[in-house]
Amino acid sequence: MAFCEKILVPRVLCDEIFYIEDNEFAIPVGEIPVPPGSEISGVVTVTVLECNPRIDLELNAIFADLVFMIQKELVIEPPEGEGLPIPLEFGFRFDSTVQFRKCTPLEMQAINPDFLEDVVCHVVYVFGLDEVTVNPSTVDPVTGELLNDATIDEELTIQIKLKLLQDRQLIMSLCDPTQGVDIDIETPNNG
Repeated sequence: MAFCEKILVPRVLCDEIFYIEDNEFAIPVGEIPVPPGSEISGVVTVTVLECNPRIDLELNAIFADLVFMIQKELVIEPPEGEGLPIPLEFGFRFDSTVQFRKCTPLEMQAINPDFLEDVVCHVVYVFGLDEVTVNPSTVDPVTGELLNDATIDEELTIQIKLKLLQDRQLIMSLCDPTQGVDIDIETPNNG
C-alpha cells in the first residue's frame, strides 16, 4: 500500500529580466546656491510596491504592471571652504509596465487553458545603477554672486527579474517503508 501526500508547488509560467529607465534632467536643487566644483553622493533606494500580471489575449501578450518607491538621500559637497554640505532627500512613486517577450498567452492557452488562471507576479531580484550629476549655480553678471539655479541630472536604470507563477496542487505517492529494504553489499573473500 502506497501513501500519498498532497503538496502545493509554484509552477513557473514565465521568467525574464527587464531593464527600466527613469531619466530626469534639470531637477532644481532649490533656494541654495551651489558653487562650481561641488560633488554629489548618496543613496537611492528602489523598492517594488506592486507587481500585477496582466494578460491581453487581443495583443497575445503578457504584461507586468509595476509600482516602485524611489527614495533618494543625496548630499552635495561644495569645495572645501565654500560652504556646508547640502542634504537633499525626496521620494516618489514610479509606475512602469513591462512585457514578457518569451511567453504568449494564446500558445499557453492552447496547451492548457488553466495556465492563465490565478497567475501571480514574483520579484526574484532588483538591482540598479544611478548616475547623478550636479550642475552648479551660475553667476549673476551684475552682482557676481551665485544664483539659486543649480540643478541635478539623474539617469536611473533598474534591473529586475520577474517570474509569473501559478500554484499547483499535486498528489505525490510516497513509498511504504514495509515494501522496500536497503541491502548491504558483501564481497567474497578471494584469499
